[in-house]
Amino acid sequence: MIEEQAVVTRVGLDGRPWIKSLQTSACGACLQKQSCGTATLAKVLPKREFAVDSELALQAGDRVVVAIDDSHLVLTSLLLYLLPLLLMFGGLGLAQWLIPAALIDVWLPEIALSTLLLGFWLIHRAQNLLLLQLCFRPQIIRKLAGEA
Repeated sequence: MIEEQAVVTRVGLDGRPWIKSLQTSACGACLQKQSCGTATLAKVLPKREFAVDSELALQAGDRVVVAIDDSHLVLTSLLLYLLPLLLMFGGLGLAQWLIPAALIDVWLPEIALSTLLLGFWLIHRAQNLLLLQLCFRPQIIRKLAGEA
């Protein structure tokens, strides 16, 4: 199990707590963070909050430990990286079949890029269903002691 600390941001009407990660990026101790694109991206992108199932009585502000079964990480990696590539190759094959040979050399790079981006966009739009429901389900395993 992969564990991470999180804070309960709110409790929904259905009783499900919404959590947000407390982990900071690994860039804090790195000496290269001034010139690194990953450190800049970690500052700009907000952390995402999502609902999880829990049998514990939780309130907003509670600190908890969330766990994810690590056996599903390979499946998730395949989904995130292989699916857009397969969609790109499928789009290229379909384009070569439908578009005349004289135009295929001109439009092939644009078709490849657009179908790859379409795959990433589809995963982004369906990430709650794909990642949080099908691939892995984060679960709150305990409430941290001494926290309100």
